[in-house]
Amino acid sequence: MSDNSALKARLERLAPVRDVSRAPLSSEDSVTILLRRTGKLTEPITLTRRLFAAGTTLKGAHIVVNRLAEHSWASCAVARTENLSALTAELAGMNIQLRQRFVPSDAPQDIAAFRAERDLSQREFADLMGIDIRTLQNWEQGRNRPDPAVLSLMRIFAHAPEVFEEALSEPVT
Repeated sequence: MSDNSALKARLERLAPVRDVSRAPLSSEDSVTILLRRTGKLTEPITLTRRLFAAGTTLKGAHIVVNRLAEHSWASCAVARTENLSALTAELAGMNIQLRQRFVPSDAPQDIAAFRAERDLSQREFADLMGIDIRTLQNWEQGRNRPDPAVLSLMRIFAHAPEVFEEALSEPVT
């Protein structure tokens, strides 16, 4: 018998024990959110309960609260049916900013347009992204699709080219 089971058995002798365990949400039933602490973490128990009510497991909510306290940010999955606007407003009162994970589109014409907007040849863009030119051509012609990591990297390049450059290159000494 595990320690948790033994503790539960002892507690059940005193009073009924409510089981709050639940299976984690599947990727189809959930949406990933990012939480950023904007001030002091004032209501960790309320935050834990709210995240649990939104579909996060109790253990997952506990991990999120600890990570927020230590690192000022965390991510977790909540139910796709959760009203994110209402959750955002509630968490704002607890000094927590909520952001939804961006899900990039993967339309091949978007990649060609993205490259053209930056006046880059296929060769330049492929070299910049660290991919084979044939891979890029296959994406642009719709034969294959880039994975979400590549699309996220393109988004970083679009929004913060200096961060992209700093992260993917180093000065020559």
